[in-house]
Amino acid sequence: MTGAIRLAPGEALVAVATSGSGLIDRHFGQVEDFAIYAVGPRGIRGAGVRSAARYCQGGYGDEDKRAILLRALSDCAAVFVARVGDGPRARLTAAGIEPVDGYPDGPIEAAIGNWYRGRGAPRGS
Repeated sequence: MTGAIRLAPGEALVAVATSGSGLIDRHFGQVEDFAIYAVGPRGIRGAGVRSAARYCQGGYGDEDKRAILLRALSDCAAVFVARVGDGPRARLTAAGIEPVDGYPDGPIEAAIGNWYRGRGAPRGS
């Protein structure tokens, strides 16, 4: 994905770890591409895909790839994953990105909608 995504008032971007099945079914460290969605008062819309060089290699992560991944997701308010380790969770949180792992194998749009309604106003509004 290139270029900035235009957001409507009240919208936030979120990243989703999915295999393309419509479900949140990928572990944070094993995602090669994140589906990006914009969510706001008018609903949820697909906003593209972002490549994320998979950093988890057999239980060990490459720090340089983690930094690149955090930059790639820096404009996202949250990242939805089936599972995330403590280290990446702490780094995401420190970067202002909420790791959401309460919907493993759940439908993407339902999870995003529940999160949005429960969180109120997105970052920057």
